[in-house]
Amino acid sequence: MMSEGTLLSVDNVSIYFKRQGGDLRVVNTISFDVQKGEIVGVVGESGCGKSVTAAAVMGIFPQNAYYEGAIYFEGQRLSALTAEQRRALRGNKMSMIFQEPMTSLNPVLTVGYQIAEVLMVHRGMSKSDAMARATELLADVKIPSPALRIRDYPHQMSGGMRQRVMIAMAIACNPALVLADEPTTALDVTIQAQVLKLLRGIQEKFNMSVVLITHDLGLVSENAGRVAIMYAGRIMESADTATLFKHPVHPYTIGLLNSIPKGRHIPLVPIPGFVPRPDRLPVGCKFSDRCGFVEPRCKEAEPELVEIEKGHFNRCILNATASPGTI
Repeated sequence: MMSEGTLLSVDNVSIYFKRQGGDLRVVNTISFDVQKGEIVGVVGESGCGKSVTAAAVMGIFPQNAYYEGAIYFEGQRLSALTAEQRRALRGNKMSMIFQEPMTSLNPVLTVGYQIAEVLMVHRGMSKSDAMARATELLADVKIPSPALRIRDYPHQMSGGMRQRVMIAMAIACNPALVLADEPTTALDVTIQAQVLKLLRGIQEKFNMSVVLITHDLGLVSENAGRVAIMYAGRIMESADTATLFKHPVHPYTIGLLNSIPKGRHIPLVPIPGFVPRPDRLPVGCKFSDRCGFVEPRCKEAEPELVEIEKGHFNRCILNATASPGTI
């Protein structure tokens, strides 16, 4: 059951893709909650299962994918809803900002109509009223001359402006939850900062909950209150942001932090190797083949995710009973 104040609860969810020879599990029994009005960061390398988890929440899986476990939103178990009820939820009470707006926006429709369509479908607005509101939303996301740009097609806008249009679409119905999937990956550093500042301001204004999916620890350190670190379809460590950055305990988290540039003439310490394919994971701890602290017992059985202090969870037998920061 969801506790009071919890908006989203992902409870022991595993995600599979159907294939010949046996279904492939790409996410393995992950659990996390999102409280009302908070920003939660989900961090990990490409292929760790971040985006497909967001797809499970939104109910936008491809036909060959399915999940086990339970996802609750506002106390409702999403798998119990009909297809029509899920469609009424998407874009209305929960929405998603996709990674690449150029492939998410329809190239043959104006950006104004694409924003207005959300309002016409979910709010029953007339086209004229919806277009007027779409103009206001473009102004809210700091697009200059919104009354003119509302007639533009996506290709007539820069990458940063297209991402702002995606944010305008996502917030059109004042959703309770926004899933932001790598919202700044395709943007340069200056525009990244502007878009994140904009998103954070909108989140505070409307008291929305945001799941910020990214591979950039710097983004979550400045924007998220809590962080979950994912690897190979598992949550390896989770804690409030301050604790995670001051007292990381999982070797993977430490490796990610060591990979962040510290300053001029200070060499990076990258994590060796690559993320293994879901069908070629090592026995035992799934990070053992890249871990600098590996011991023989690490390759015998996969450790459980345990709470090492209040609100701080870790999946590592070397640190499950150790105090934070002992590695």
